[in-house]
Amino acid sequence: MGFVVTSAQMKAAEQICDREGASYIRLMENAGIACAEEIIKLVPKGGFTTILCGSGNNGGDGFVICEELQSHGISAGIVLVGGEPKTDCAKHHFGRLRGGKILQWQQYREACCEQILRSDVVVDCIFGTGFHGKLPENAADAIRFANNCPVRVAVDVPSGVDSDTGEMDENCFKPTHTLVIAAIKKGLLSLPCSDRIGEVKLLDIGIDDSCYRGGHVARLTDVSFRRPFAPRKRSSHKGSYGRLLNIAGCLNYNGAAVMSTMAALRTGVGLCTLAAPISTVKIAAARVNECTYLPLPETADGFAADGTEELIINALDKITAVSIGCGMGNRESTRKLVEAVIKNAACPIIIDADGINSIAANIDILKERRGETVITPHVLEFSRISGLSVEQISADRIGAAKAFSESYGVTVVLKGANTVIACADGRVFVNTCGNSGLAKGGSGDVLTGIIASMAAQGIEPCIAAASGVYCHALASDLLLDKLPEESMLPSDIIGILPEVYRSL
Repeated sequence: MGFVVTSAQMKAAEQICDREGASYIRLMENAGIACAEEIIKLVPKGGFTTILCGSGNNGGDGFVICEELQSHGISAGIVLVGGEPKTDCAKHHFGRLRGGKILQWQQYREACCEQILRSDVVVDCIFGTGFHGKLPENAADAIRFANNCPVRVAVDVPSGVDSDTGEMDENCFKPTHTLVIAAIKKGLLSLPCSDRIGEVKLLDIGIDDSCYRGGHVARLTDVSFRRPFAPRKRSSHKGSYGRLLNIAGCLNYNGAAVMSTMAALRTGVGLCTLAAPISTVKIAAARVNECTYLPLPETADGFAADGTEELIINALDKITAVSIGCGMGNRESTRKLVEAVIKNAACPIIIDADGINSIAANIDILKERRGETVITPHVLEFSRISGLSVEQISADRIGAAKAFSESYGVTVVLKGANTVIACADGRVFVNTCGNSGLAKGGSGDVLTGIIASMAAQGIEPCIAAASGVYCHALASDLLLDKLPEESMLPSDIIGILPEVYRSL
């Protein structure tokens, strides 16, 4: 499992690693070798590679890359954009270079431009995590030429990008591929940077997990979240796998009730009851045979009527998780139902969509919970309940989700590209898989059903949230073999869930 870190956290991890046995020089060598292995795959036969090197440790990575490429018979040259190396590690690896054309940008600008423009691959090793502010003119000048190369590889962080905030200089390096060293830098997950860094690959350079300590260090979701269930016993029965009460839907949004229920069933819950307005139950019952139903009194236009809280409270007996909010409509009756569940359910509850919107004006009610709570807002919903602007949230999704989670004692699933899962105990997970096929109405309903099903089966709600997000996103990636992103439907995600959960 990888990590998401700030530049300061990365520096601290490297210091700990250096003290505990893997020197800075060794780490730089590991980084350069790992990058070279990936770059070799991108260089055409007989092709030429130019490596743009700064004067710091990022440049040192470039020197190792050049040496490795040459040892594999690949022609490579170096352009010293910031002059000769200034750090001890970079000087060490610069001194080991044998062969290859080395040019100083400031002394031989024209020759450097010619070399860059005839390159098949250009590698950016000018600045790393230490960059802030504006690119120096010599770097901006070199990058303008480099951005015309067909294959552009950034090492760790594209030069001109603030690794903490994702802010980008207008002249920054525009990679087709980004090779991230050791841990994902926080800024790479922030807009606009996250949409402009090409294909991303995280490289292991030998920094042990124990070196990442404290603060906002976040873990990436990965294949370890793919199957969180305990092995099933042959002698088990439906009651062994939890009882979910899914309060969802209205006449206008009956599909939300169907999809959240089907996703929960596909994720393995033993018993699922859909509580919905009578008209929604009639529609859902024609499509879902495997759940039971709790018909709720409804208004003339098909929403849950006032006064249904007692029905829901009475249904909580023996329930192991509750999901509420999918397609219910932001109504006064929805608010009353959500508040009734918050105050009376001892089991985990998952609140989505209109369940969140309905309590936005009284969000402190979350502090009255007796059990664990997961909320699954997108950025606009999160803005309503947190009081932060969309811009403030987007500037620091991890920090915003973490602060709310710890303040209200809930798990926050802040949805969107690079979904953040923040737990009340301070743990933070970030999901980086998935694709734009999920950008359709109903995808959130499917996610809620998955998370709720996992929680109902006894999986810790925080882990259910992280695992649910990962499996939901992985399903969309598996579908790419069958469907283009624009053709994916939330029901397709449900259909491919068995492949996601299949034992590895």
